[in-house]
Amino acid sequence: MRRTLTAILLLTLASFTYSQSLPVPSASTEELNKLRIAQALEQAGEYEKALDFYLQLHQSSPDNFVYFDGLRRVYMNLKRYESAKELLNDRLQSDPSNVVMLCQLGDAYFKNGQQDSALVIWNKALTIDPKNPNVYKAVANTMAENRLFDKAIDVYRNGEVNSNQTFTNEIARLYFLNANYAGSLRELLKQLKTQQTTYILSNIEVQIASYGSSKEALNQFTGEMEKQVVENPDNRDYRRLLSFIYMEKKNYAAAYTAYKWLDNHSSAPGSELLQFAVRAYNDEAYEVASNAYKEVSTLSKNNSIVVQGLYGYANSLQELGENKYTEGDGPCSTTDTLAELDQALSTYETIIEQYPNTQFLSSAVLNSVGLKMKYFHDFAGAGKLLSDHRDRAGTDDWTMARIRLCMMEGKFQDAFNTSLGVIQSSPAADESVRDKIKFQAALALYYLGNYDSSAFYLSEISSNPMSDAANDAIQLLNTITNNRGNPAALREFASASAMEESDKIPEAASALEKILNEYPNVPLADNARFDLASDYCRMGNVDAALKNYSLLAEDSTGIFADRADLRICRIYQTTLRQNEKAISEYEDFLVRFPNSIYQNRVREILRNLLGEDS
Repeated sequence: MRRTLTAILLLTLASFTYSQSLPVPSASTEELNKLRIAQALEQAGEYEKALDFYLQLHQSSPDNFVYFDGLRRVYMNLKRYESAKELLNDRLQSDPSNVVMLCQLGDAYFKNGQQDSALVIWNKALTIDPKNPNVYKAVANTMAENRLFDKAIDVYRNGEVNSNQTFTNEIARLYFLNANYAGSLRELLKQLKTQQTTYILSNIEVQIASYGSSKEALNQFTGEMEKQVVENPDNRDYRRLLSFIYMEKKNYAAAYTAYKWLDNHSSAPGSELLQFAVRAYNDEAYEVASNAYKEVSTLSKNNSIVVQGLYGYANSLQELGENKYTEGDGPCSTTDTLAELDQALSTYETIIEQYPNTQFLSSAVLNSVGLKMKYFHDFAGAGKLLSDHRDRAGTDDWTMARIRLCMMEGKFQDAFNTSLGVIQSSPAADESVRDKIKFQAALALYYLGNYDSSAFYLSEISSNPMSDAANDAIQLLNTITNNRGNPAALREFASASAMEESDKIPEAASALEKILNEYPNVPLADNARFDLASDYCRMGNVDAALKNYSLLAEDSTGIFADRADLRICRIYQTTLRQNEKAISEYEDFLVRFPNSIYQNRVREILRNLLGEDS
């Protein structure tokens, strides 16, 4: 806080209109060298050494303000306040109306324990030019620097009367610094009484958000705003601010009620509730958002709002479903994992059928294609959607969807040809998009057994560590490079991966079992066991999945150990729903893998399982 107030003071003083010094005579080379040394020593905190140089400079050129102010600063830093006072008083003899130096003199008196004298000097400064708002800013900022917040507020209050300028934001900030958050909010609300505009409202929201890191601040803001709404029940701006504060607190139930009032008093039903849904979605409160979006889609008669509600509803359900799918170890989760994804798909299809001429059509089609391919393995349905809407083709996302469909259908040569065509025909395309498509080309070649050509593309991608595809490229390149000496095992592993891509899970599991039985010591053996455990999950064989994950987790130094152990934890929590066992496993994870990248995630899951206050 002290650094913040110092910065505010310096900015105020820098912009002050009063003369700061007498004309500065030209400095000699020797003086400039001494000044550089003095400033370097001061910056390094060597104030005693800097003092010697500043004294020499000031004595040689007493009218030079740079030398004078450097000397004043080191006196203050050395707590030699009497010397600072003497220096300032001497300077004020020739410039008695210099408000900046009067503020500095009062600061020296205050830090020297002479508060009454400091106040006398600051009050004198206020009389210099009582109609100039900068005078009040200079004095108030100096007081605030010394934590005299109430007195600084009084200065601003007098300034509002005498200078005909408001200091609402400054006073609100001082109230906040003094932990009077309700007073801070009341001050901000004054702006709405004089200027009821969207800009003012947004500015207040920004101010509230900047203070919102304090839990006590949010509590006081809430109490004060609730009181204001009771006293002014028809004030829409107050209701909107209350809604905003509830959202800042993540109190979605209360925020919903506040937004619902706004919506009921709106000329466009659903529009205000839509804003609530958007904010909840951006907060990743997807369940809250999905319910609000759904209500919007049924509440409004405006097609533009309805389709936004439907699209938001589908997106929220997709986020919910995909989060469960991932965190619950994919298909090892219970069958209700896909319930949200199924409903999301149905809603996207409603948009496609009933709102084909809206901006949401392309995204609805692509999202539907992705869901059909990845989670429901409906390759024919995905292909039909792409074919029916081929007029939308041409975008990078559309091209990627076509390539991914070929891959999942096992048409690896077609996938490679399409990828290569894009790479060759669009040399100026976005590099990140080119790398993603290039990775699909490399993956197709890998599945086809053309490892050299695959490695060529993978090397190009991995040479750019900032590429979104770099990590996947490096992993696949390592698999190829580390297992070239075991071509039969590598071929079997690539074949298993290709079958997994095409949802031929039992066949993939058999191939992986073969690798572990016939080539148990190859470098990719752990990769094979990890994938085998995942395949058993997808087949619903949880016991076999746990067995293989456990074998990997036993060696805490193995590259798959922490990932495998986390999968075990998640299976107990989300699939078997054995919370006590899951808690025990999570706690064991924290001990066994103290350096794992999953540590924070596991701690968060544990907090949720044990309760927020645990």
